[in-house]
Amino acid sequence: MKNHIFLMSTTELKAVVDKATPEERLFLEHYLAHLRRSEDPRYAEELAERHRDMDAGQKVKWSEVKRIQ
Repeated sequence: MKNHIFLMSTTELKAVVDKATPEERLFLEHYLAHLRRSEDPRYAEELAERHRDMDAGQKVKWSEVKRIQ
């Protein structure tokens, strides 16, 4: 199967988002925020630091994360 890149107009994207579930919209919000920050070297360093902490065993359980929300 060939790889295809599908390009959508802003209008088409808005229509898809309008039909999205609240969970899908939340995911998109976080994903877009990540994309905005991804070019910031400070953000990259923060992510690297968090990964080092996790590799060192400093992790948070999902149940704890859900309580924060």
